[in-house]
Amino acid sequence: MMGFIYTGKEPDLHSIADAILAAADKYGLERLKVMYESALCRDLTVENVAHTLFLADLHSTQHLKIQVLNFITAHASEVSQTASWKTVVDSYPHLVAEAYSSLASPQCNLLEPPPKRLKQSKDPVPCVLHLYPRSSGH
Repeated sequence: MMGFIYTGKEPDLHSIADAILAAADKYGLERLKVMYESALCRDLTVENVAHTLFLADLHSTQHLKIQVLNFITAHASEVSQTASWKTVVDSYPHLVAEAYSSLASPQCNLLEPPPKRLKQSKDPVPCVLHLYPRSSGH
């Protein structure tokens, strides 16, 4: 934390991620908070997205939360199989409700398949149609 205060440089986020966001939130270091949000958005994976959703909710980081929900929307079947997602389901049902709302969002484009891995993008993330098989009658 002191390194950021004196140099303004981003610390190694992977080793102290939870503590950085908590301290940035507590001490009103908005620039550090934004840097941390951006880094977490760039590094989202199926394995870390549930914990990142928890952090975004805990520290009221709306930009990060939107990116996380978009990632979950695009990778719902994979995310739902992780141990960290099962923890969210058991302990934070309001976050599951938000993720479900994101899946059901009318902004989702149901005609495009989801990308294999979401990188930070300015384009909206398509919904996952492959989670719900199409009936052969139509």
